[in-house]
Amino acid sequence: MKTSIAKFFWISSSCGAIFLASALTVGAASDNDLWNQGQAELQKQLAPGASAADYRKKIEDLSYKITSTNYNNEDYLEYELVKGDMTWEVQIGVDDKTHKVTEVEVVTNMWKTDATEQALGRNVVANNKPMYRNPYSDRDRVSVSRLIKEIEAMPVGKDKQFYKDALAKNGYEVTRVNSDDEEMLSLEAVKGANSVELNVAFNEKTGKSTSIDADSLWVESEATSQEREHQEARR
Repeated sequence: MKTSIAKFFWISSSCGAIFLASALTVGAASDNDLWNQGQAELQKQLAPGASAADYRKKIEDLSYKITSTNYNNEDYLEYELVKGDMTWEVQIGVDDKTHKVTEVEVVTNMWKTDATEQALGRNVVANNKPMYRNPYSDRDRVSVSRLIKEIEAMPVGKDKQFYKDALAKNGYEVTRVNSDDEEMLSLEAVKGANSVELNVAFNEKTGKSTSIDADSLWVESEATSQEREHQEARR
């Protein structure tokens, strides 16, 4: 009897696990299908050729909420959209002479603004303090990539003060020190309205650096977010 019960339990558990895995797979596939449907709808309804000023109304008429305007330039518009619990990014190329739209791309919204996160019902918090999404667009990524290469080109074998001075000398505003001990220096910095993180590892005996790593900030501190927005406003 015990053997039969054990076999029954194992079979039931296995079936339950298979059912759960299947449900999760179906759910994920369903979400993906819904997102793709939204992308296709937007791509079709926002076809190039109309006046740039018409696209905001087109989007809203389709019941999508514009939660963030990342760019509103003569030659380029970029919106973050939310519908239900999903989000998209719409990138619109504009002829700055005719003001007609020449290209529209509906893509995954990888870097969401706080307004978009809130519209999705999400709160961004770390260590009991609010953190801020860094709304990088494709254009920003090119600039950030340059900053990363610039930082990682700094020499190793230097002390901590060297890197702090080097950042200031090269136009970076250090906005937050995340770690500063014998083994690691981790800083957030802003340059040209773009934020990056610098991580320098040190030999605790010599106090000299052994490696340098830089990266873009997906989630940044309040101080970094404010400085980035301040620099953006000065452009």
